[in-house]
Amino acid sequence: MSSLVEELQRDALNANVRVSDLLRKAKTIAHKLDLPELAEWVESELNGYPSTASVPEYRIVKGQVKGRNPFHGWQPVLFDDENIEDAFSKQPIGQKVAELEDVSARSKNGNLMVPLSTQAKQLLMRTTGMEMDFAIVVSTSVPVGILDAVRNALLDWSLKLEKSGIRGDGMSFSNEERKKAHETQATYNIGTIQTFTGNMGSGSGNFSVTGNTVNAESKAAIEALVSKIRANEGQLGLEPTSARELHQALEGIQIEMKNPSPSASCIHGFLASIRNIAEGAAGSLVAQGILYELSKLMP
Repeated sequence: MSSLVEELQRDALNANVRVSDLLRKAKTIAHKLDLPELAEWVESELNGYPSTASVPEYRIVKGQVKGRNPFHGWQPVLFDDENIEDAFSKQPIGQKVAELEDVSARSKNGNLMVPLSTQAKQLLMRTTGMEMDFAIVVSTSVPVGILDAVRNALLDWSLKLEKSGIRGDGMSFSNEERKKAHETQATYNIGTIQTFTGNMGSGSGNFSVTGNTVNAESKAAIEALVSKIRANEGQLGLEPTSARELHQALEGIQIEMKNPSPSASCIHGFLASIRNIAEGAAGSLVAQGILYELSKLMP
């Protein structure tokens, strides 16, 4: 009788076996070996990712930003700044694997529309001066690439298990194999970093973003905060998606600040996004510093 690990390898090499079926087999192995991190990844692939912050890099795709003109349909959005274009044109794909398989089976050619976040849409409406829907247009080959990445990851993992002496006997694994499985898991080390406020200094004023516009005192504090974050964002250890969301929020603040009367509600929305990202960067002293500074701007 072949083992689950061998079956996973064999099926991963068979293009006729659906990736969703491979994931169910991997789920069984992960639970039998008591590997919660692997099991969580499998569940996300099977059921969809709960948030864009948790989407792995292979699910972040790049396409063309388009706006829906009421008279001419979807039209390309032209950007003067390449960095801003890059921030908008890359978007996470969080759908469950079964949905990607369905799209791949039905659409061999053509394009797919990936919706933008509400925050990104609002920023695009302000920068273009047009109230319309925006989306990212990507090739239908994108779901195929994501599915292929998952298939390869499962094959690599099964080969790693076998190389470590973890094969199983039918549907079972020995205590020794379960022990080996934990010994071969990757470890994550958090380096020592300086505090955000201690490294960059901290404003002493008690600023707030209220009313319809941002006053001069608050504007200076916000611009100082943006500069601090940009200088220290590399120490946050963010996932690619969170890093892009932070970049979008910072770009949004800087764009809004160029207006003669910056909108307080718009700035507040970007600051709230930054706060959510910082709260998700557990264990980061830089994130704690950002939250401290934000507590003065958003009491």
